[in-house]
Amino acid sequence: MQSKTFGLAALFVIIGLIILVEQYLNYGIFFDLNDIHHETFALASFSLTIGILIGSKLAKKHAP
Repeated sequence: MQSKTFGLAALFVIIGLIILVEQYLNYGIFFDLNDIHHETFALASFSLTIGILIGSKLAKKHAP
């Protein structure tokens, strides 16, 4: 169960990094706060990763 959780979290980190690298390759800017379009999806992906890891920790803590 724990390996699936970490695998899912790693998947979302990789997705966020792919989004930022794609932006860098196409537009020449890795992260730009003035034009927050790709950054929204990347930050959402990173936030989802943090939520998955926190939820996994809480579920593990309260498991019988």
